[in-house]
Amino acid sequence: MRALIVYSKQGNVEQLAKGLSEVLKKGNCQVQLLEADANGAGPISGAPYDLVIMGSPTLGFFGGKIAEDLTAVSSRLTRLEGKAAAAFVTPRLFGTAKSLKAVMALLEKQGAMVQDFAALQGQADVEQFGRRLLKLLGR
Repeated sequence: MRALIVYSKQGNVEQLAKGLSEVLKKGNCQVQLLEADANGAGPISGAPYDLVIMGSPTLGFFGGKIAEDLTAVSSRLTRLEGKAAAAFVTPRLFGTAKSLKAVMALLEKQGAMVQDFAALQGQADVEQFGRRLLKLLGR
């Protein structure tokens, strides 16, 4: 099984994405990490992957916003129709659920089917989310 993790450069999302990658690799999953780049060009094909995961920090004064670099790269993702997908955000006091819905909406706009989502704060959350994703992949 193959997974693609697309994550924002903002906040500590990279650390969470790398931790999630390690959990999935321990479950015998091949993982590609892709840092979101707002200035990138060209399509990013989701065809080779069984699972596409996107992660963003929760932004905004009252939360509810997501990273612009993730929004920009999501429009370059192709061939996600019917693909299993997952979303995660870093939590804040306000707006975490709204940000999570925004990340899921990016995936669903490309035709992906969001199967799981989480607000990840630390390694314990990452490991729990990773185990759920491995079950989703049948591992």
